[in-house]
This record gives sequence, C-alpha cells and structure tokens, in this order.
Amino acid sequence: MTSYDAQAALDAIHHRQQQTRDEYVRHASSGTYGLVAALSVFATGSSIDLPSPWSLVTRLVGAGLIVGGLVVQRRQARVHKRTSVAGALFSLWVAAVVIAVFVASVIAARLAHLPIPSVPAAAVAAVVTLVATYATRPLVKRIAKRDDQG
Repeated sequence: MTSYDAQAALDAIHHRQQQTRDEYVRHASSGTYGLVAALSVFATGSSIDLPSPWSLVTRLVGAGLIVGGLVVQRRQARVHKRTSVAGALFSLWVAAVVIAVFVASVIAARLAHLPIPSVPAAAVAAVVTLVATYATRPLVKRIAKRDDQG
C-alpha cells in the first residue's frame, strides 16, 4: 500500500464519518419529531387546569405522543449512537428551558386573569419547543462531532 492509498482510505473514512454525523443530526433535529414534541408539550401542559375528564384525556394524549414519538423516532433512525453525557445534559437543558418558559407563561396568564391559564402557557411552551428544534441544530451537530472525536 502506498502513502497515497493510505491517505485515500483515511479520507474515505472521514467522509463516511461526516455522512453518519450529518444523518444523525438531520434525524435528531427533524421537523416532524419537533412537531410531535411540541404537540406533546401542549397536551401535557394544557391538562393542568382543565376540568376532570378532559385533564385525564389530555394527559393520556400527551403521554401517548411522547411514547409514540420516541418509539417511531428510534425505529426510523438510520444511524444509532449511544447517548453521551454531553448529549444527555443538552437534552435536559432544553427541557428545563421549555419548563421554565411554561411556568413563566402560567404566571403571566394568571396575572392576566385568564380563565384557563395553562392552555395559553402550554401553547407558548409548544412554540418554544418547535423553535428549539431548529435553533439548536448547530449545537447538536457540534455535540455529535465532539462525541465522535473523543
């Protein structure tokens, strides 16, 4: 094997690694899954102040969306990676931001004397979830690249 052949093989490996990383980021930041996540945030968040039978129904719908979305996303992924500490911490950070936005929105809705404050607050949190799906894509890509390097 010549040095040119060795370099060509290394370049091919790096190219495949980049393709794998790009596919992982594309799938993880998919708009479809972002929409499912936003709908599940809306359903579970709006259930807080709803009357008795509707509260249970929206909680079940939210839980079904969460579980169904995770199962479908996992099964349709072309690339599977082990979750890294940085990836898990990033996911927890995004969830904490969405929860903080939801709580702040509930407080604002209660101060505005809205009849069911959790519904508009859940809508705001759902929009934040959808925006976060697209806005965090570069960070997800950076985390995926860092995980691959070491």
